[in-house]
Amino acid sequence: MLQRLEYEALSECDIDIVFRPKSKGAQQNDCRDLLMGHLGKPTLSTGRAIAARLQGVTDKRSGLGLLFVITAKDQHGLRLLLSRFPAETGVMAEEQGQSLSVQFVEKVFMKNARTYKSVLYRAPTIHAAFWDGVAVDRQMIDTRGSADYWIREFLASDLRNTAAAGTKRVAVAIQTAIRTTDDAAVRQELINASQLMRSRHNRIVSADKIVKELGLTEKTELALKDAFPRPELYGATFKFDVREFDATLLFRSVELDNGAMLIADNNKFDEVFHPKPAGRNSTSTRFTTEGRVVSTKLRKTK
Repeated sequence: MLQRLEYEALSECDIDIVFRPKSKGAQQNDCRDLLMGHLGKPTLSTGRAIAARLQGVTDKRSGLGLLFVITAKDQHGLRLLLSRFPAETGVMAEEQGQSLSVQFVEKVFMKNARTYKSVLYRAPTIHAAFWDGVAVDRQMIDTRGSADYWIREFLASDLRNTAAAGTKRVAVAIQTAIRTTDDAAVRQELINASQLMRSRHNRIVSADKIVKELGLTEKTELALKDAFPRPELYGATFKFDVREFDATLLFRSVELDNGAMLIADNNKFDEVFHPKPAGRNSTSTRFTTEGRVVSTKLRKTK
């Protein structure tokens, strides 16, 4: 089980994190110092110091945990993997002749070997110190991404991408994809997706993860992926900020083949214009709206 855990860590750990420097900007981090010390010379003492740090920040909700500290080498250099498994409860039953002896056990570890927290660090050599890593939290059931005590407190780290930067990058990519695509179906799917994305506030996501969760078509996924300035940004993780998202995707614009252009707040567009199919077999859409005229403007067309 541990071999599989170590082997699959790089693909499973999908949250990019980076150690926080000291408040005055000094390139020093207490957790990183502990991990570097253990990686340089693994002993029970250095491993116990790491476990003690985790114990000091683990909240009561998480309870008792079993920590594995795994060091390894591969063709790329050194690897350090930390994995925490929660304590669960179980019942042990043993046959004794014609009767059954039942015992309640409070500290059962790895009853579910797929429920754990992990973080992986890699370095070419012990002298080429790492400042970032990748993490995962398979214990979270509400898909927020990771428990705060695991990344922020135990590892003294933050997400590599800030919430504002990551969210704005996705919003801009959606805008670009909508503007540049010639496929009406792709455009509409992106517009619908932008509404569904808003429910991911405060969750740790990536554009790639959102696309997979929403089940977007391959054409739409490709259009969005091509709208990112660099391919690796498509899979970059960040905490979704709905306020930043709304600030970037402020308005939705729909242009009709009869020359009309409809513009409204992206979040209220359907409430304002009430789009409906024009007929059972028609490819046209009927928009209906009502309001008081507050201004009329003329502007140049492109």
